[in-house]
Amino acid sequence: MIRNMKMQHVQQSNGKNSIEANLTSWFSTSELLEYLGISKSELDAQSNLFSEGVHYKKERPSQANSQMLWRIDLIDELLCLPIAPLEKEAMAKAINNEITCN
Repeated sequence: MIRNMKMQHVQQSNGKNSIEANLTSWFSTSELLEYLGISKSELDAQSNLFSEGVHYKKERPSQANSQMLWRIDLIDELLCLPIAPLEKEAMAKAINNEITCN
């Protein structure tokens, strides 16, 4: 669902700044898990890879039980397989509406 929301946002927006702003937003743990398609235990198993303030932060730092917020783009880079260069180029062209049918 989150991935679909991002793609819809990208398709509706032609401005590069709005795309970058959407990808650098902070998301809840449940949104992160849904986006990545993993369980909480799988996320916890990778916790040593994440840095506080970079990959995650507390919504309210002064509260001990505050919800964690995550940078989906940075977590995705750490946990997901790299995209092949040709596939990456095709995705970029599709996002920028540079693909034409002849």
